[in-house]
Amino acid sequence: MNLDPLIAATATLQRLDGVAGILLFKGANVIHKQMPFSDARARELREALDEMLAGYREVRRKLRLACLEFDAGLLLILVQGGTALVFLLTAQADPDLVGSAGLVLLEDHAEALEAAPAHSEAAPPAADEVEELIVTSPRRLEQITEKAAPVVNHWGAVRKALEGLLGKVMGRAQAANLVDRVLAEKGVDDPWRLPRPQIEKTALHVLDNIPNIAKRRQLATELRAALEEIHPDH
Repeated sequence: MNLDPLIAATATLQRLDGVAGILLFKGANVIHKQMPFSDARARELREALDEMLAGYREVRRKLRLACLEFDAGLLLILVQGGTALVFLLTAQADPDLVGSAGLVLLEDHAEALEAAPAHSEAAPPAADEVEELIVTSPRRLEQITEKAAPVVNHWGAVRKALEGLLGKVMGRAQAANLVDRVLAEKGVDDPWRLPRPQIEKTALHVLDNIPNIAKRRQLATELRAALEEIHPDH
């Protein structure tokens, strides 16, 4: 089954405020990964989470949601069958909103996820009961994620402000497409890892596509003011 629609839908969740990273996997099969740290660290995180989920399966406990807290933020894990959707959240995120969006995605693409290979042994049958558990500060996961904090910026808030300004001169979908196109043209694969000066430079490059000079200058002024609010210590 073609997983492209699922991958595209998962990637859009990165636009939610405070979502610094997303990991969607089924067993050893990583379906989508956009995390603000190295592939090796992301692999360690997946393996640690898979080990945790396997532990619940062994005792026939059906884990649906886990919230792992650490100093730099929050790890929100949604589980459906053998699939886990993981969000790395900063303090700006609304976990309830992100969790709701994640559950909708898992439900909408349940058939594709069920058909996706896991490259692992099948889990034992789960009990009928669904148990929702909250886990706080597991040491191993904290060690894996704590080094990610320095490279997580406020791109979500910047993009929201930028698209809001662009909305004054074009449609919402056109504004979102323009931002994506400029990021691709500039070779920015992960805007969440950009330093603050580069964020402003990239955002201004987007505004360069507005043909009306007066309007472009006005929006640039408004953008800088918005960035000052987002990055008050910059």
